[in-house]
Amino acid sequence: MELGELELAVLRAVRNLGSATSGAIYEEARRSRDVAYTSVTTTLYRLVDKDLVAVRKESEKKVYYRVKEGRAYRRAMAAMIDRVVDTFGGEAVSYLLDNPGSLPESQLTSLRAQVEKRRVKEKRDG
Repeated sequence: MELGELELAVLRAVRNLGSATSGAIYEEARRSRDVAYTSVTTTLYRLVDKDLVAVRKESEKKVYYRVKEGRAYRRAMAAMIDRVVDTFGGEAVSYLLDNPGSLPESQLTSLRAQVEKRRVKEKRDG
């Protein structure tokens, strides 16, 4: 599952906010890029369709929040890691593993598993 730049920006905004209305997500996304409100709401719907963001109704407003677990989330993460490796080589992933910052141990474990999977694939293919 590929994610576009706007999808990544909106997903990052949802992650930063935890859970929020589309208006708050729009304001957060605008901090890093010039984007229209309608583009953010359309992107939120796409992320809901991809099972990366969930939505619930509170009063009359929709509140969006990030889905932290699940197959769709793992597929998106695997696709992004593959893109990084394809673009920058294994050194980029090694850097992430050596400099995890505030990444939770579960994410580090997942990254390490993806690296190992990629190494096995590269050995097999070539």
